[in-house]
Amino acid sequence: MPKVILKNGASTEVATGQTVAQALATAGIPVGPDVLAATVNGHITDLSAVLTADSTITLLRFDSPEGREVYRHSSTHILAQAVKELFPTAQLTIGPALEDSFFYDFAFERPFTPEDLERIEARAQEIAKRKLTISRREFTKQEAIAFFKARGEDYKVELIQGFPDGEPISAYTQGDFVDLCRGPHLPSTGHVGALKLLTTAGAYWRGDERNPMLQRIYGTSFPTKAELDAHLARLEEIKRRDHRKVGKELDLISIQDEIGPGLVLWHPKGAAIRLLIENFWREQHIKDGYELVYSPHVARLDLWKTSGHVDYYRDNMFASMKLEGSEYQLKPMNCPYHIMIYKSHLRSYRDLPIRYGELGTVYRYERTGVLHGLLRVRGFTQDDAHLFCRP
Repeated sequence: MPKVILKNGASTEVATGQTVAQALATAGIPVGPDVLAATVNGHITDLSAVLTADSTITLLRFDSPEGREVYRHSSTHILAQAVKELFPTAQLTIGPALEDSFFYDFAFERPFTPEDLERIEARAQEIAKRKLTISRREFTKQEAIAFFKARGEDYKVELIQGFPDGEPISAYTQGDFVDLCRGPHLPSTGHVGALKLLTTAGAYWRGDERNPMLQRIYGTSFPTKAELDAHLARLEEIKRRDHRKVGKELDLISIQDEIGPGLVLWHPKGAAIRLLIENFWREQHIKDGYELVYSPHVARLDLWKTSGHVDYYRDNMFASMKLEGSEYQLKPMNCPYHIMIYKSHLRSYRDLPIRYGELGTVYRYERTGVLHGLLRVRGFTQDDAHLFCRP
């Protein structure tokens, strides 16, 4: 008989084959509507998952990041079901949960209109009120391909074909709606108390501009309407303060497609504000004992190999440039330069702490671990950087 160990250390034996929810009930733990899922031996799982071995269980509610992710991922399935009921020819692709929201991408012959969004939202709210049980089922890879091919879900079939052979593939059902998904999910659609669709956008399948354009719908959800209303009010305040909107209205900055997204042109008024902020930043750091340094915008590619940036972040960095027989890289950050300034000559532990300040980055070279670190910093390895640098 599996033993269930609760967060408070209490334990009880339960019958083999009981679900997480049944085991908790056996242990005298009420599973109310606020309980969304659970972690079992550190893994997030459905309350309907069957226990087969000794298990340490922690309940997940909306007040935890894991609970919110389960909540909003289930909300994407409600959104997808609403779209399929209203627009049966739309094909399902993917629908992840985000930090405070979620989205789902659909293959559809045209963009969704604001009127479509209103209808979809109303249907999604109705599906939540149906309190449909959400259940998990598993397929073999070939069964999953055949199942979703029969439903005309070509994008799901493409995803499944990329999965490893021999591993079970899961899907989740709520009413007549079935979606390919690893889960976990809420026990029922009725757990979603308040749902709001926010906007639509275009998105390329798999993020590749050579692939078809999909129709993305963003939304958010909360247990209560009061929480949803408070979140929407925050979004409106953020929109009101959006630097792109304010910058244009006050003639401070402009961002133009010909230059590139996020690349700012500072107009005279904006440049004056930026100068005031930079001067304040410098004054405060000098007051706090920092010394100012400056570093170039490019360096030899080897520096970023040594620092580990090439290994870990190359996909998010600009391509390197060849110049006079060497490869150069636009800097992704300042700290390797600061380490090079530190190691430009021999230093004593008596010199520490040393504080370097450069707009965007400040570093302190501490005495912590210094006797060990001083022997190694001349070689400049990634581990050494962690010994010496504290943002």
